[in-house]
Amino acid sequence: MAEAPEIEQTVLKEGYLYKQGGGFRSWKKKWCVLKESALIYYVKKGDAKPRRVIDLTKGRGVRTKDQCSLQSWPCADAALCFGIADSGRTWFFYGSDGNDVKEWVQHLQGCIEKVGSPTNDWQNDVEGKPESAMSKVFRSTAKQAAKTAQSNIPSTGNKYADGAVSTGLTAAKNQADADPNTSMKDRLKMAGGDAVTGVADTVDNPALSVAANIAKDQIEADDDLSMKQRLALAGGSAVEGVGEVTGVDAVGIAGGVIKDQATADKDASLKERLAIGVGSAAGGIKDSNDDALVQGIAKAVEKGAGDLADRYGQSS
Repeated sequence: MAEAPEIEQTVLKEGYLYKQGGGFRSWKKKWCVLKESALIYYVKKGDAKPRRVIDLTKGRGVRTKDQCSLQSWPCADAALCFGIADSGRTWFFYGSDGNDVKEWVQHLQGCIEKVGSPTNDWQNDVEGKPESAMSKVFRSTAKQAAKTAQSNIPSTGNKYADGAVSTGLTAAKNQADADPNTSMKDRLKMAGGDAVTGVADTVDNPALSVAANIAKDQIEADDDLSMKQRLALAGGSAVEGVGEVTGVDAVGIAGGVIKDQATADKDASLKERLAIGVGSAAGGIKDSNDDALVQGIAKAVEKGAGDLADRYGQSS
């Protein structure tokens, strides 16, 4: 990625926002600085080098949920989320405070109206427009092929051959179900993750299963992760894999907590990390327990911890 240039203009607004990635759609906290012709975001406040500059001279407008034809709006609370549409992409952000988000939207729209190419033709935004006919054909064909093959291909009696077929079907279905805007690079990551998981499922070997869990998480990890974060992620993947192999839910949950801590923002405060940890543990309990009451309680705790983490992240 080319180094982002500095923009010598007055700062109109700055603060932390969460930005959605272009591949796996995960949300990462970024320090955002708005100037007249650009929104500049950094990994954390105080960084000298920007992560990227969004050129508002190419801006088409700021989009809200009712101005986007995506099948699923990317943030549960529509009032806290907005998209910045330019000539090549729609960039999605969300904040934790409704009034603050309104200020961001107003300032951004004002900048685009001044220096960009504002238009209300949101149906033709690059990432907001309806899925293309070709993409629909590809996705529906892949789904139908996977469904037909699943029900009509007989077992060969050879676990390796059957495993290869099962892995291929899973990969095809996941590709068909992928977001239509997923890049080829991220599609290859998905396929790689499916492949190593399929091999581990076919070969009944606990050590290989743990190694596959590590490999899958590394393949699908965000490109922004540092080596230290990747090492921590590998540790969490290993613990999680051991939990799956041994059937000990507590070990698997602990691995999930470690993974979430590894991929959290490097500048996260202790309070934010504690909230992330509680939410991760609650999510693990929810997913590993069949009791409806326990699931309900865990889901509520998971959501509450997530809201706290967002609040702490916004104020740090």
